[in-house]
Amino acid sequence: MEPPSHMSASRGRGNSRGRGSNSPHILAPRSATPKIIVHWTRAADLHRTDTLVRHLITHPSDACVLFYEGKKTAAHTNEERPSGKDKGEIYQVIVRLIFENDSEYLVVYAEESKKFDVAVGN
Repeated sequence: MEPPSHMSASRGRGNSRGRGSNSPHILAPRSATPKIIVHWTRAADLHRTDTLVRHLITHPSDACVLFYEGKKTAAHTNEERPSGKDKGEIYQVIVRLIFENDSEYLVVYAEESKKFDVAVGN
């Protein structure tokens, strides 16, 4: 194998001007809104976990889609149809079920409901 026709002066020592540079003008802007952290395991928050588990038990086709390790959707085996066409839509249904009337997250959910999809999806 032939060596490259020109060698970089930095040789991976952090003086790059292109890819991987930490220059401030290249970094993506940070979101103006703070990250939302949802607690699931504190005693006062277990009602959220219970709602999630109850939904998955009563909607097995949603559980099948969410825990299927292939594509975004899975073939459901029973007659019930999933709550959405893919994982993203099912997350939205569960998020609405959990947070729409949650006293702690009600205001934030009303303003930025899409951020809660990540909390349920993780």
